[in-house]
Amino acid sequence: MCLPRTSAVVAAAVLALAGCTVTTAKPAPQRSADPAFVMSGAVVIEAATAFRRDDHGGCAGTGDFADLRDGSPVLVEVDGGKVPAGQLTDGRALMDGTCRFWFAARSVPAGHDQYRVWAGRHSSPEYGEAEVKGSLVTVHLAPST
Repeated sequence: MCLPRTSAVVAAAVLALAGCTVTTAKPAPQRSADPAFVMSGAVVIEAATAFRRDDHGGCAGTGDFADLRDGSPVLVEVDGGKVPAGQLTDGRALMDGTCRFWFAARSVPAGHDQYRVWAGRHSSPEYGEAEVKGSLVTVHLAPST
């Protein structure tokens, strides 16, 4: 039997006065689009012959890595498309014979299975979202032999 709206409200009030609890079903909340996140990490040129040092401890790529220097673009590939996400910063020649740049890729779309970092024309292996969200990503680059 269907009760008119007024009768349903009166019935609920009577049940409440009688000590019964009345619950109403709420629609399930709509899931919003997954938010973007920041992916942070480093790009490391592994061979001392593939970069040059400056007089202040900085470095920049040479040869096949000449496109890697402070300000070089960082892109994040998601589902086959590349998203501009930041730039390389603070290139440093380290004591272990490597050249390290930091990056912070902003507005990386969440909710995808695979992510790949591009620094200049060099790419990382694919990472899962759990690997790139909330931890530093290190992209190791070495000259091909």
